[in-house]
Amino acid sequence: MAAINTYTRNIIYKSLYAKYAAAFTFGMLMGFKVFPGPVVAGLYIALAAYCLWVGIKEQFDKLFIFLPFLCYTEPYMRGYVRTIPYLGLQYLFLAIFGYLIIKHLRDKKPHSNGFILMVAFALVELLNGLFPNDALDLRPVLINSFSLIITIIWASFNTLSPKLILRLLTYIKMASIYLAGMVLVAHIQGSISYNTESNYDSSNGLAPVQLSGYLGWGSILLLFSFLNPEEEKYRILNLILFILCCTVMILTFSRGGLYFLGVIMVCYMYFNKANFASYLKLLLFAPVGFLIYFLVVQQTGGAIVKRYEKKGSSNRDVLIEAGFKLFLDEPIIGVGTSNYNQEIVKRKYFDQKSTAHNEFIRAAAEHGIVGILLYWGYFIFLFKEILSRTGPKKEFSFYFLLLFCLIIIHNGLKVSIQPLLMMLAIANPEVSQIKRVIRNAVKPAIGSKHLQPS
Repeated sequence: MAAINTYTRNIIYKSLYAKYAAAFTFGMLMGFKVFPGPVVAGLYIALAAYCLWVGIKEQFDKLFIFLPFLCYTEPYMRGYVRTIPYLGLQYLFLAIFGYLIIKHLRDKKPHSNGFILMVAFALVELLNGLFPNDALDLRPVLINSFSLIITIIWASFNTLSPKLILRLLTYIKMASIYLAGMVLVAHIQGSISYNTESNYDSSNGLAPVQLSGYLGWGSILLLFSFLNPEEEKYRILNLILFILCCTVMILTFSRGGLYFLGVIMVCYMYFNKANFASYLKLLLFAPVGFLIYFLVVQQTGGAIVKRYEKKGSSNRDVLIEAGFKLFLDEPIIGVGTSNYNQEIVKRKYFDQKSTAHNEFIRAAAEHGIVGILLYWGYFIFLFKEILSRTGPKKEFSFYFLLLFCLIIIHNGLKVSIQPLLMMLAIANPEVSQIKRVIRNAVKPAIGSKHLQPS
């Protein structure tokens, strides 16, 4: 058995550098737009169809290889390949997990009962959306909401094995480097006009705020890998990948990703407060932060400093205030599903149509106290449930759920990795080794057949 474990481990390590190099190279080719739009669309549809097939067959070991790359390609498709439906991945989540819920409706019992609140919220979304101000605004709100709720329901009845978590997080890190390569092309080509706002030029034409969620999660996972003592042999690789991912994230000029990273690191220090080695590693990591700062300042000619010194939150505070005003106007059942963006203009709370960029505020404004009790109540329930767990199950589920909440506060429900975050937070396996598996998303534990990727 030891010989088999060693062989498997060597195979993984032999291909590790090549996989990251391939992901980064393909991302660069995408960034340079080497492939015509129809070719990209065809490949994307084919990969989505494959994911649908293996998903409904419950071959998650295959699904979790390719699904992260589909998710991390979404910003590119939304920016450059408009022939693909804007909500294509959300439909995919609905199809896979909706089918699996129906398939196992009678033979599974929930391990987390809070999903009932989200089922009730889904009904409220439907009923409160019967008379929208604009039907075109209603569809994306419902599809985004239902794709998340369907995933939550599935995760509440299922658990992910350590092997599957290992596989999913491994390919999320690789997909992050793939996306970083895509964005980095803009800085290789030059001709970027840096200013003090989120910058489409420096994001290679992709949505900067959405990139902050994707690259923020990638940076967090890569930093965990760097801090992991079991990956000491690959510490330099993880360090280089973290610097790459984090630097590109900051160069989008969207501050969200760096805030996500900072908040998760504070939580990491809290959960590991008894581990002096963890604090020491973070202190030794400080020079890396200075290196990233130097690289970004040099690249932007100092504009990035002005961006982070700039006061305000890109009108998010104004949109939050507008949402609370709508709630006070219609406190019982709200202004109706998808009506936030038009009502804030009609009632002169904002000067132009805009989404709430914050799902908690949208739930309160569009569904009143009912929305608060159901939507806010679910996340309060889930945080309480996670904090009642012990050890690593509590720690890493807390990270995933907190990052999800940070993203929906910063950007709303627009990023396709959000269902994956909720899946990882809810469908947490009951095994003692899970902390080591999550923190080491490329290396199986020696001598443990349960932690080896297939």
